[in-house]
Amino acid sequence: MVLLYAGVFGLYILILTLSCPNRPNLSCLEKCLFTQVETVPQPLVFLIDSTPLIVYIRIMPSLQSYSVRGNRYWRIVESFRDKGGRPRIRVVRHLGTAQKLLERLSEAPGRPLYAAERDFGATAALWDTAQQLDIVRTIDAHARKRKQGPSVGEYILLAALNRALAPASKRKLAAWYRNTILVRLLPLRPAALRSQRFWDHMSYLDASTLVRIENDITRRLVEEWKVDLQTLFYDTTNFDTFLSSENPARLARRGHAKSKRTDLRIVGLALLVSWDFHIPLFSQIYQGNQNDSVTFSRVLDDLVARYQMFREKCQSITLVFDKGNNSEENFQDLEGSPYHFIGSLVPTQHQDLLNIPLEQFRPLEDSRFAGVRVYRTEKEVFGEKRTIVITRSRALLRGQIRGIRQHLAKKLRALRDLEKRIARSHEPGWRGKPYTAESIQKNLDTIISGQYIADFLWGQVTRKHRRLGIAFGTDDDAYQKLKKRVLGKRILFTDRTDLTDEEIIFGYRGQHHVERAFRDMKDPYFISFSPPHHWTDHMLRVHAFYCVLALTLVSLLHRRVHQAGVQVTQSHLIEQLKQIKEITNYYPAHNTEKPHLGGRPRAERAMTHLDPQQDRIFRALKLDRFLAS
Repeated sequence: MVLLYAGVFGLYILILTLSCPNRPNLSCLEKCLFTQVETVPQPLVFLIDSTPLIVYIRIMPSLQSYSVRGNRYWRIVESFRDKGGRPRIRVVRHLGTAQKLLERLSEAPGRPLYAAERDFGATAALWDTAQQLDIVRTIDAHARKRKQGPSVGEYILLAALNRALAPASKRKLAAWYRNTILVRLLPLRPAALRSQRFWDHMSYLDASTLVRIENDITRRLVEEWKVDLQTLFYDTTNFDTFLSSENPARLARRGHAKSKRTDLRIVGLALLVSWDFHIPLFSQIYQGNQNDSVTFSRVLDDLVARYQMFREKCQSITLVFDKGNNSEENFQDLEGSPYHFIGSLVPTQHQDLLNIPLEQFRPLEDSRFAGVRVYRTEKEVFGEKRTIVITRSRALLRGQIRGIRQHLAKKLRALRDLEKRIARSHEPGWRGKPYTAESIQKNLDTIISGQYIADFLWGQVTRKHRRLGIAFGTDDDAYQKLKKRVLGKRILFTDRTDLTDEEIIFGYRGQHHVERAFRDMKDPYFISFSPPHHWTDHMLRVHAFYCVLALTLVSLLHRRVHQAGVQVTQSHLIEQLKQIKEITNYYPAHNTEKPHLGGRPRAERAMTHLDPQQDRIFRALKLDRFLAS
């Protein structure tokens, strides 16, 4: 085969000679030759000495004039033949009058009047992920409103994107919106971005509607995104609010705040996430003073209902949770559910397991568990015989000893301060309330209390020459016993007898996935659940929904980039995308016919420079689709 190409006088001619005496099937050949051409040109076939000569002729773009109402204009066109072989003209670009064309050819960019910067990378990537997940249509299908202005789904998606990129109150959301390419992707009038409009649309989403929306999103994650379901991780946490005590909201209660802010009302959040990239598959907001085990019992029915959605894609699902959810009633209910489980026990409640000598523990050969020794047995727990795996980890032991030393230093300082205050109370001029043996003992009990510390730190009231005082110190023998029997150990248990020791330990350690999800939601610069700027239970539920939605979009985005072969952490991924900006330069408008009228400034857009990793991420996500023309 000989291939010839010639381009002359606005034409290109492609000539093929084939040694085959008959006309060949050209479909595959045309696909290879014209992959970048919208319409394949019709071939002309000639026989020269019994050898077919195939000629493709295509007209290249050319300049053409045309008239409209007596006025002459210019445009760039290209000729082609449609599928029926009829000649057609396709307009590439309209150029305007000859004067306009001359101005365009002669004008120089000059110095821009000003430039505007908008967030491009992170906004486009998350927007694209939301479109693939079909968030807006899913929400609008359950929260219908008349077709006037933005839909409920668009408002909720906008709130979720804001939480993921630059958490702000609804009053500040409009300013953030104007600095992103959402002004092109989701054009909205300024009046539509008032905080009241968000609150109005949140009223369409009651508790039952939010559950149905989450069910549809989860179903799409399972069926279309193929989220791994073999091991799922459940946990709870709480978030601070700044609601006053007089506020009637029932979800916000004073309880055991993770932030140690006992003066604030808190709300709780239960979350179920996947193994791969901690993608949320279930969430529920609850009263802040509710115990973890009580919460687990109340959401278990919902988790079982969610399992019916999972079972088509995975027949055996293991639920992993921590010991805060343990109770005999919960495990009785769990026994009747389709889930398997891996959990942990409170070591001090199982002294017989702690008394097993370390000499009977065996080291694990897997390099992922360096420094870990295990002992496997069986024991009846919560009314059923379970597989027990006791682990002792050098890393956990070092961490616990470090924490004990820090707490011990604080306790000793507090004891020395108490000792000094008691001594001053016996001096002349003391104006405070005198100490009694009972009040001193109460202070000692408060200071010495605490996990592990109370096992080896002691203090007692003394009386010398009718003066009260204290004596305190540490029991080294008790500390060594604690170190040998308790520290560094974790007692795991499961209803699965088919798992190896390594699989049980690896499964339980996967809890860091849900812990990472909570850390993201507590980050003040990323998702940031707290503080919710809402004051009713209904709005708090919607706030929790779009915060979890933001986490879902970010996790899916990280998964997409990872599957494309770009290895980057989630936090670094978002930071890299945030650095990809769109710069718009605005130049003076040229109006030679009526210069006194000025005109709209000309705009030219460009991207900021991409480093090698940003370029890989940009190409992996195909973000060039969102570049402005």
